[in-house]
Amino acid sequence: MNGILYGVSVGPGEPELMTIKAVRIIEKCEVISVPRTRNENTLALDIASQICDISKKEIVYIDYKMSREKSVRESFHRETAERLAAILSTGKSIAFLNIGDVSIYSTFSYIAELIAAQGLCTEYIPGVTSFCAAAAAVGKPLVCGKNPLIIAPASSKELEGLLKSSGTTVIMKSSAASEKVMESLSGRDVFAVSECGLSGEKIYRCFEEIPRNCGYFTTIIVSGDADE
Repeated sequence: MNGILYGVSVGPGEPELMTIKAVRIIEKCEVISVPRTRNENTLALDIASQICDISKKEIVYIDYKMSREKSVRESFHRETAERLAAILSTGKSIAFLNIGDVSIYSTFSYIAELIAAQGLCTEYIPGVTSFCAAAAAVGKPLVCGKNPLIIAPASSKELEGLLKSSGTTVIMKSSAASEKVMESLSGRDVFAVSECGLSGEKIYRCFEEIPRNCGYFTTIIVSGDADE
């Protein structure tokens, strides 16, 4: 029998925000797949290891190829899927760790699609998102009444138009925000949190406090008009 590939959400940073289900899945899987950046940062594993016993787990590091070239990204997804499929075919299940929630802008979703196409089982384990944790850290609601919630990466070509909505707009991966987008936030009800739930967490309660060189793990939230 083949193993199952689980996309496991570990939350935004604070280990206590991991769900009971996420902990259970990690502890039952024989293998943990860990995203790793070029500077060997394994943040998702660092978070999980504070809650879960991973001392006897087989660790498979997935080294990201950061590129804007679609062909490079697709090649990386195929190579990773093939590597994980070989492990699943031995009967071992894999917990693929993901910062925040695995269904939101995650690499896992591309790999899971390729794995499923091979007839292997995949499962998404949800978790706390960075923007929910950011709103909690600031002590403000995301949306109220009938107002919509809009989520977009800073690199989205539609972002400027989305910011004109009456709802609340969440800007993720804010390091890619253009100067034009940042300036359009001036005078609006804006707050942001950088490295939410981590030791380097910083809270910015208004537009003027937000640095123009936001880091990758900065979430900007633009509040909409109050619902009447």
